[in-house]
Amino acid sequence: MDNDDNIDNWIKFLDPENLKGNLMFSSLYIATFEAFKDYVIEEVKFFFNTGFRDGQYTFNPKYNTHVVSKDKSIVKATLLWLKDMEAIDAKDIETYDVLRQYRNKLSHELMTLLFEGLPEELPEKFAQLIQLRVKVEKWWILNIEMPTNPDFDSDKKINEDDIVTSSQMFNKLFMDMLSGEEETASYYKNEFKKKFNR
Repeated sequence: MDNDDNIDNWIKFLDPENLKGNLMFSSLYIATFEAFKDYVIEEVKFFFNTGFRDGQYTFNPKYNTHVVSKDKSIVKATLLWLKDMEAIDAKDIETYDVLRQYRNKLSHELMTLLFEGLPEELPEKFAQLIQLRVKVEKWWILNIEMPTNPDFDSDKKINEDDIVTSSQMFNKLFMDMLSGEEETASYYKNEFKKKFNR
């Protein structure tokens, strides 16, 4: 890195808005990645739940033989089970591995990245992360939740595109709040305050 580049990096680093934006986006990526891991692990684990006894949940032994045994990493094992169930494919698992590398880079090299600049492709990777979670969520709703819900009319045809998942809603919420447009960013807070007279 030559001296001019170093000076430019310092100028960007010392710009409060630039620093805040990079910190927020890095934190959002890491938090979203961790939430995805927790989501897939817990959803699949509790698919094998058999009840609650002596102060703890009990699980069908098949959870260990059908899921846990697939890989030393519980999240990777869970993704492999989802692949077997045709919720995702091999390319999705490859995408997850790449997304995990970005998460690790942000976690372990954040100060360097804040100074030198976040990876240009990070917004694209964030979009891929959201898409992967939405894909799993929609499959889960259509293939697990709806068929096991006695209140659901099984004769009713549901289009996957008509399903709006929780992560899609939260992602819109976050993006709107971080948009930088005052009216859009404050909309949810103002509506919430109106609803509860605060």
